[in-house]
Amino acid sequence: MAQQPHSRLLVVPGLGTIRLQRKYLFTFPSGLIGFEHLKQYVIVASPELEPLRWVLAVEDPTIGLPVLLPWYVIPHYELPAEYADPQRFVPLVVVAIMPESGTVVVNLKAPIILDLQKRQGQQVILPGDRYSATHPLGSVQRAAKEPQC
Repeated sequence: MAQQPHSRLLVVPGLGTIRLQRKYLFTFPSGLIGFEHLKQYVIVASPELEPLRWVLAVEDPTIGLPVLLPWYVIPHYELPAEYADPQRFVPLVVVAIMPESGTVVVNLKAPIILDLQKRQGQQVILPGDRYSATHPLGSVQRAAKEPQC
């Protein structure tokens, strides 16, 4: 009898119960900005949430960041050359609500980069001032590039 793939259940406030399999987990050796102590994350997507996805901390499921592919926001979003291989690297930008104004923004300056080959992730701060950490989210357009992670 074949062994079942290793999986476990993760109860996520507001999203319900998610069955995790190791192959869908990403290790973040340095954590994420503000959550350096959390190293294991899962990316959750569902038809009801599209195009939004969630980056959820496995060690603390109360920590979750809503994210989008950057091309939904800026069709010509570019990454540094070392992350330019779309078969290997998937960038995600964090969506937030500015508390003082209620404006929905995305952080284009510090994308989360997923390495699909190594199943690792990292948050990088892009050099220069081309992208903002508080770019207003207008209408969301269909992304030209939609990698699977």
